[in-house]
Amino acid sequence: MAKDILDAVYGCLIGGAIGDSLGAPVEGWYWNEVREKYADGRITELEPGTRGNTGATYGMQGKTTPPGCFTDDTTMRQYMCLAIVRKGGRITPDDFAAVLLEKLNTNRVWLNEHIMLTKLRIGMNPWDAGKGNPPAGCATMCIAPIGIVNAGDPAQAYQDAFNIAFVNQDNENRDGAATTAAGVAAAFLPGATVDSVIEAMMQHSSFVIKRSLILGMDLATSSQSIDEFAQKFYDKMLDWTWPFPPHRGQWNKDRYFSGSSLEIVPIVAGILHLTNGDVNQGIIEAASMGRDCDTTAAVVGNIAGVLQGASAIRQDWIETVENANTDFFEELEGDPNANFYSMAQRLVDVLRSEAQTAQARANFLNTLVSQ
Repeated sequence: MAKDILDAVYGCLIGGAIGDSLGAPVEGWYWNEVREKYADGRITELEPGTRGNTGATYGMQGKTTPPGCFTDDTTMRQYMCLAIVRKGGRITPDDFAAVLLEKLNTNRVWLNEHIMLTKLRIGMNPWDAGKGNPPAGCATMCIAPIGIVNAGDPAQAYQDAFNIAFVNQDNENRDGAATTAAGVAAAFLPGATVDSVIEAMMQHSSFVIKRSLILGMDLATSSQSIDEFAQKFYDKMLDWTWPFPPHRGQWNKDRYFSGSSLEIVPIVAGILHLTNGDVNQGIIEAASMGRDCDTTAAVVGNIAGVLQGASAIRQDWIETVENANTDFFEELEGDPNANFYSMAQRLVDVLRSEAQTAQARANFLNTLVSQ
């Protein structure tokens, strides 16, 4: 259990960044390829990265980056954090779009965000700019800050995230992001467990995302190991719908490109269940699942990071990731000393402001109903 609210918020941010960094070098691999490549069958140490041919950036485009550099997943998540701290509370798509228009560095993000930014720049409504965008986990990967600002209120987190996600995604990927935010928010509740978080995700979901969770959890609860779960998941639940064109690279009808939130969300739930929320083990297992494993490991790190706090995360991972991304934080905030920890502190201040807003609302309602 996290020691305090700052430990939980920092755990969410740094846990997500570590998962993203750990999974990035093997993104797009299949789980059995990870098992064959690494001595213990898992990727357990942060590695140098390069821009992969899957399109997701690992560090700056065209550069080899040191261990611990994160990808577009964490980049977008930090833009969302900045929108929240600037607003001083819950945000709308307009608030998020304002930060993106000012700050988004297209060298740090995937093509989906290039499309989104073009739409925003020509004046399209941020509340539906994600309509028709490539179907991927681009909202799910960055939505955790909406769970933070709605800590303990998964219903409100779901509603806010459903709106925010439409800035860059549509359909089930919008739904999956909202369900993920609800899970993050539920992890802040007193006595929260993996089971209670997954139950909150089931409760706050569209039919299609709930079905993916139920099917994924059926596989997880019937598996005696992560390997058994991975094999079953690859046999039964890979998302084959990605429109990867045959002319790009070596096309194979039996090998699918990384999937959407229909695949990401149930993998996250299954790994949280099978690792009992252990943040370090969960990040490793999610990163070693292959496919869109920087995103699945990031979301596992977000949720388990809240449940256990940053104090439970490997200190060497924390130091490496904090030190490897100083250029991004200076770019984002104009402060060479900014980092994940300072952003966590600012988000805790936002929660204090949210508490005051909620108290004022409660006082108003008490006055209103007592008249």
